[in-house]
Amino acid sequence: MKYIKKEQEPEKLRSWFNNQYDQEGNRLGCDYYNDVPSDVKRDLKDHLLGEQGFLCCYTGILIDTDTSHIEHLKPYSICRDEKNYEDVNYLNLVTAYPGRNYKSQDDEVNQPSKKSKKNSKKCPFGAHAKDNWYELDNFVTPLESDCEDRFKFDNSGKVEATNHQDTAAQITIEKLVLNHQRLIDLRKAAIDEAIFPTDTELDESNIKEIANGLYSQKNAEGKFSQFCFVIEQIAKQLV
Repeated sequence: MKYIKKEQEPEKLRSWFNNQYDQEGNRLGCDYYNDVPSDVKRDLKDHLLGEQGFLCCYTGILIDTDTSHIEHLKPYSICRDEKNYEDVNYLNLVTAYPGRNYKSQDDEVNQPSKKSKKNSKKCPFGAHAKDNWYELDNFVTPLESDCEDRFKFDNSGKVEATNHQDTAAQITIEKLVLNHQRLIDLRKAAIDEAIFPTDTELDESNIKEIANGLYSQKNAEGKFSQFCFVIEQIAKQLV
């Protein structure tokens, strides 16, 4: 995952929350799913996507409005049970793959049966795999400044904890299923295209340029390259 440096919360979200009181000064409902207006959610998602450079907070897949959803780092269900408004706290909100109309047959698990179609379109890695799991001490989140250094990728696309004694990194990989074959294949394709292209051979200066952050620069649209942190790490291993 790529480190996300949180910016100031969007004005629309802040204004909405600060005005959720009745005439007697009692706090009105602030439930993320039931109370936040749709225009505030749209503005929030746009802000989060830009903040993250359009990368999924967990996987590094390039996302947009349609292929992402607003994700709660601490799950919504826990936030509502605790009744502390964390489900509408900007520091707990990120964007993640996939979107609400997820239909990828390559990733799909729990294939729909004739009896029930409930949960038939779940992605087997990332946010859907995490679901309602949350263990503060065992969860490496993209808001931790050292998160990129705690995961080690190889040129086959696989990932492991950089330090084998880092239990939290190991558990995070397991719970987010970051070694799902689909993710491995996507990462390998990105690595091969950037570092091992078939039509040319990169020299040492090219590799150093990548290692020094070539792929970690946002483009004119404010987007990072898909799996840029993986590509950069592999380049550093080759220098």
